[in-house]
Amino acid sequence: MWAIVLALVALAAIDRMKPATPRRPIPVRVDNKATAVYREPDRNQRRRAIVQLSVGSLVLGGILASLVGFALAILLEVVGGLLRS
Repeated sequence: MWAIVLALVALAAIDRMKPATPRRPIPVRVDNKATAVYREPDRNQRRRAIVQLSVGSLVLGGILASLVGFALAILLEVVGGLLRS
């Protein structure tokens, strides 16, 4: 209970020492430029993205599966060696 009370007192003291916002406004420059209108990607671009993501996930999954299998093989070899001793 004392820790909560002391933390609240510390927060109140810190809050009074330093204001959260600056006193004078900060000027911000805004550029009003024309931008290109959004267009949905065509079918070829969607297909290409799907194929690339699928191949990438398969490659990454294969690499991760190989690493996990290698780590488990080493772990089993170490445990088997300890049990033989």
